[in-house]
Amino acid sequence: MQVKEAGEHERALTQNLMGAILCYSNIKQAYRQVKQNKGVAGIDQMAVGDFSAWYAENGETLLSRLYKGTCQPQGVKQVEIPKPNGGKRKLGIPTVTDRIIQQAIAQVLSPIYERKFSDHSYGFRPNRSAHQALRKGSEYAEQGEIFCSRYGFENVLRCS
Repeated sequence: MQVKEAGEHERALTQNLMGAILCYSNIKQAYRQVKQNKGVAGIDQMAVGDFSAWYAENGETLLSRLYKGTCQPQGVKQVEIPKPNGGKRKLGIPTVTDRIIQQAIAQVLSPIYERKFSDHSYGFRPNRSAHQALRKGSEYAEQGEIFCSRYGFENVLRCS
């Protein structure tokens, strides 16, 4: 409810964003999402399934530190995963707690800011991918001059 209202009233409710982010139902939803992703433990070795018990014991302290602005993200576990070509790719794995806090923030802020993005934007957007961006770019390229004149590229690109 607060998230919807924050999106409708924009800046008027920004002071309530922390309350919306850290409310029990939002943290619970964030936990479910992180658990569904089936990620592994970070540097603290806490498994996703152990978060509920940890939060029951430490949640009040965590929330207090977040409200005060004294909470700092923990270090990120570095692992290397094999690439199809034989090389390796470095991957950083945050702790479960940090992932849940990140998810809780995204759940509140995304509905507010998502509607401000251009329909032509694909990077790191929900339900959008690089493949969709490439398909849309190909469509624009096929449209040639129509695209160039519509988006003001006449002097930048030579369209035919």
